[in-house]
Amino acid sequence: MALELPTYETLELTLEGSAAILKLNRPKVRNAIDDVMRLELAEAVNFIAAETSTIRGVVLTGAGEVFCSGGDIKGMQQRLEQGARAGELGWRRQREFHETLHKLFNLDKPTVAAINGPAMGLGLDFALTCDFVFLAEGTQVAANFVRRGLVSDGGGMFHLPRRIGVTKAKELLFSGRVVEADEALAIGLVDRVLPKDRLIAEAVALLATFAPHPAGAQAMGKAILNRTFELTFDQLNALASQAQAYCYSSADHQESVREFFEERERARAARAQK
Repeated sequence: MALELPTYETLELTLEGSAAILKLNRPKVRNAIDDVMRLELAEAVNFIAAETSTIRGVVLTGAGEVFCSGGDIKGMQQRLEQGARAGELGWRRQREFHETLHKLFNLDKPTVAAINGPAMGLGLDFALTCDFVFLAEGTQVAANFVRRGLVSDGGGMFHLPRRIGVTKAKELLFSGRVVEADEALAIGLVDRVLPKDRLIAEAVALLATFAPHPAGAQAMGKAILNRTFELTFDQLNALASQAQAYCYSSADHQESVREFFEERERARAARAQK
């Protein structure tokens, strides 16, 4: 029975093999993230997380010519009208969105951001939440919050230093300058630069190389790797040992060991018949 996918006002969710394609779908406003999209992203990430058998990976992309221009400028205008309440309302909105980003970052399946067009401000932060970042040729990205008198509030201060180092992260965040595709690849901000018409296909192909392998081992490995810079050597090894103890008793591990010995016996029998 085919998986029934939910529909959204600001998103489009489709399946390609075992990969979910989650598309930001407000092309008329450059896929800017408004309050409706924030709510629907939370719903979509929860749905994807719950589908443990059908969906083995996620591709995040944008509709039209832009990946995401950042936060909706109308929201910024509304904050001017909110006066003293702007800080309180903004804090509540950000807290809710941060929960979505946390779930996406810690999703127990691999994720790829396929940046099909410009990714600015919150749009770039959102893309960096994924495990892998692919960028279309000729595409620009920018952590340009400072141009509006703001700071990165979508995880960029966490992800940028891990990808490009603290000093380079400061330079991009303090200047808000545009980064071209070639530079983004050279400094490690993105993992691959690809022709736009191959972007989704290459992202799906990468996820397909992961899909045949046990999801449980991948999920536990990802959970530990996501914390590796915050852990000491002993703490990391302790978590790895706990995960390995579970893996030893898992059906995936036991089946693979049985298959190994069965294959060895078949090979031995075949040699004996020669």
